[in-house]
Amino acid sequence: MSIIERVADLIGPIARSDRESSPLREEREIPDLDLLEQSLSESQRRPESPERREVATRPDLKKHTVGPGSRTAQIPVKTSRVLSIDPERLRRQNMIMPDDNRTLIAEAFRRIKRRIILNVDHPKPGTRPNLVMVTSSVPGEGKSFCATNLALSIALEMDHTVLLVDGDVAKPSLPRVLGVETDKGLMDVLLDRHSRLSDVLCRTNIGKLMLLPAGTAHRQATELLASGAMRRILEELADRYPDRIVIFDSPPLMAASEASVLASHMGQVVIVVEAGKTTEAVLKSALGRIELDNVVGLLLNKGDQSGPAGGYGGYGYEAT
Repeated sequence: MSIIERVADLIGPIARSDRESSPLREEREIPDLDLLEQSLSESQRRPESPERREVATRPDLKKHTVGPGSRTAQIPVKTSRVLSIDPERLRRQNMIMPDDNRTLIAEAFRRIKRRIILNVDHPKPGTRPNLVMVTSSVPGEGKSFCATNLALSIALEMDHTVLLVDGDVAKPSLPRVLGVETDKGLMDVLLDRHSRLSDVLCRTNIGKLMLLPAGTAHRQATELLASGAMRRILEELADRYPDRIVIFDSPPLMAASEASVLASHMGQVVIVVEAGKTTEAVLKSALGRIELDNVVGLLLNKGDQSGPAGGYGGYGYEAT
């Protein structure tokens, strides 16, 4: 019995898949994940109109419907700068790139994102499932790697855009992972009521991916993340563009109090667990620091590729 199975009782029943390489499915009725991926592949093969192609290739434009039966309007998204991400740098780190062939890691995160997107497309009343937090129990388990790959995978979607937020405000790691330089970000907007999100949001050369840096470190980061200003920012991030999924790279739960505060705002929480390292006791302690209602899965990282968790290159996913 694996560590995830032993801890699963804390966060609800887990149903086993009938295939070793497939993600685990919930016992309640949901559309078959394979059918969802098949539909996605079919939609990618459909010919697009010139107007749709133009919008898809313009990352600075968003589509908004201004009324029932009305035509789609193109609204510019104002951001402070464009970040150039080196594709070769990402490939060297086993990151997903839009123009790559199907890889084991790309297939793993396709499976993982299907659960996330399914919850976004079928939200529970009173929730914002497009606010997704990726965290871990302790440092070093690969939560930034997983958050970035999840965002890159969602950037491939036809019907969704993605905003990757560096929520690890004490020790930001996304600039290092992506190979970019950032200055102002989330914390600066929280500290200065005259600052706007549009001043710190960054477009990237990966079409549907945007980045919100952590910004200037502050000794009262936990209190700022728990403030009314943070709630208003989250409302804007979640509600302004209904096609947007917001991925927060959070601090580890056991390392920083900011993680628990962020989790209280999220619609979905994914916990990264390092295979062969994270103990059951540590995972239980980490889960005890957050509400479990919005924990949607445990992502087993660095697993043995020859075992069940390695069906997609060393990554497994337990859905709750």
